[in-house]
Amino acid sequence: MGYFRDKLTARQEEILTTALDIVAQEGSRALTMKRVAVKIGVTEAAIYRHFENKRHLLLALYGYVKELLLAELSPVLAEDLPAPDKLALFVATMLDYLARHRGVNLILLAETIYHQDEELRRAMLGIFSGFRELARTLIMAGVASGDFGRNIDADGFVTCLAGMMQGVLIKNMLEKGAAGEFDLKAAEKAIPDCLLSGLLPRLQA
Repeated sequence: MGYFRDKLTARQEEILTTALDIVAQEGSRALTMKRVAVKIGVTEAAIYRHFENKRHLLLALYGYVKELLLAELSPVLAEDLPAPDKLALFVATMLDYLARHRGVNLILLAETIYHQDEELRRAMLGIFSGFRELARTLIMAGVASGDFGRNIDADGFVTCLAGMMQGVLIKNMLEKGAAGEFDLKAAEKAIPDCLLSGLLPRLQA
């Protein structure tokens, strides 16, 4: 799981952690080599020794974000829980990640769309694909255990799940102006409940 991070020097990881904080707190426009250097307390030249330019720093940041996310989500799959409870924990873990990092995945997506850069697109796809594979594995395990229906469209479900979590983030960013202020507990309950129960009327006991 730490393949990308295992190849980083301590200084490179410090630079990426700082870059992530800048992007999450101030947006991608605030990310400059000089800004990173000031926050770390080194010269700008010291940053350039590790990353050739801002674009290379961004590409590395995409890989770093992917591994941070997957490192948090992967352990959920190993939990000894019924599939519906595991799904709820997966959603809660993802929402907590988005709140703590103030929606950095959305910021990186916007950066990708704005620059129309093929390498950035592939890097962003890598983040989404990593999430999708974990979520799909969880769903298919639930199908195998009989907790979820065998006719489920796992790929479609996972895409909808990602969209619902991003939708919660977008709503709160637009209404409150900050990604980290949304009601985690309400969203943690509402999303699994909607996914598991849907819009169909519930049978009365």
